[in-house]
Amino acid sequence: MKRFCSLLAFSLFLFWPLVSWATDEELLMLLKTKGVITQEEMDGLLERVKGREKKDKTLNAFYKDGFQVQTVDKSFKMQVGGRVQGDYLGLDNNDTDDSSFTIRRARIFASGDLFKHTDFKGEIDFGQGNDASLTDGYLNFKYLKWAQLRIGQYKEPFSLEELTSSRYIDFVERSTLNSLVPARDIGLMVHSEFLEGTIGYGLGIFNGSGLNQRRDQNDDKDIAGRLYFRPFAQSESMFLKGLQLATNFTVGNQEGGLSTIRTPAARTSIISWASGVKSDDRRTRFGADLAWVIGPFSLKSEYIRADWDNLRLKNRQEDFDIQGWYVTGSIFLTGEEKPFKEGAFGRLKKVHSFDPQKSGWGAWELLARYDTLRADDDIFDLGYATGTDRINAFTVGLNWYPHNMVTVKFNYVHNSYDDNLKELEGDDSEDLFLTRLQVEF
Repeated sequence: MKRFCSLLAFSLFLFWPLVSWATDEELLMLLKTKGVITQEEMDGLLERVKGREKKDKTLNAFYKDGFQVQTVDKSFKMQVGGRVQGDYLGLDNNDTDDSSFTIRRARIFASGDLFKHTDFKGEIDFGQGNDASLTDGYLNFKYLKWAQLRIGQYKEPFSLEELTSSRYIDFVERSTLNSLVPARDIGLMVHSEFLEGTIGYGLGIFNGSGLNQRRDQNDDKDIAGRLYFRPFAQSESMFLKGLQLATNFTVGNQEGGLSTIRTPAARTSIISWASGVKSDDRRTRFGADLAWVIGPFSLKSEYIRADWDNLRLKNRQEDFDIQGWYVTGSIFLTGEEKPFKEGAFGRLKKVHSFDPQKSGWGAWELLARYDTLRADDDIFDLGYATGTDRINAFTVGLNWYPHNMVTVKFNYVHNSYDDNLKELEGDDSEDLFLTRLQVEF
């Protein structure tokens, strides 16, 4: 009878590949406790099950912050998911009220690992009423731990705020400073992280033309690089382990016209370039940022400067710069902590999900940000553009995380301009009320 039960137990494990290792071990322990098998028989069965699992290519499906499948030996893994961000904007300027609902982003992605040394990601955005467009599409080769190679379309290694996914940024929209950031482009990058997250870098060559361009607009390429340093990442001190310092740059020749610089939410024009203004020389960006997480409190600050050499307008050529900075402070009233992931911020891991019957109220966060952007006065004095040479913006927010995959944001923004703007009917300020409901899946 014992031999029959032993054979039955082994057959069950052999032909039931979706049963996890933990379940196998528990069942064998139960059989041993009941006296059905001996310790020696259990050890032998466990070894045979482990050997089978190493060779087994059966896909296991499970849900962990998204739908995932993987082989038993983890040589192939894939996650399928997405996000939907529904926004409300209420705008008040010069006694004019405007409001609108919009789907800011609606994205679906697939990412994963191929044979342990290659990972991939493909993501499509359907938001804002536009046709579906590719946001990310790349392959990443990990044969060298100190020099991974990524090729395709993705974000250039520049700016803490930009590299933090829109799923995990502090406010509904990024700061005005983000208008100077390169964001996504097509190219090739070497990157890695060392010493358990203490040091990380990225260095790449890109078209410099932005995302979803069939071909580069010129023969020149942009070089972009970023280096971040977390000197106390392995420290046990709560006050030190969350400190990160970083610097980044881009350099390359830009050809053609320049895009209007706008505020991120209201889309108010700050700098509208005159007709005929063209760039045919070097564009350089430099930035530095700091992030400091101390338990539930976090502080972030960033400085960025963009320089254009020999901007042309008719027979004139001039050099100009635009620069700015922001500082953000936040605190979780419920004690959570913002997590770092490869030099940027990621998803909250420990959230007491909203469930009033079990006294679960989710995570609550208070935030405030001040940011400013300043343009060279000569841009306007010499007729290269119209608008204003400075914007100061103040934002306060309240974020609620009823689940680590669901976020509700409430923001108030006050934009103050150094000049009266025609777009605001002669006013020099505006107030915005923003709300976002975000769901990941």
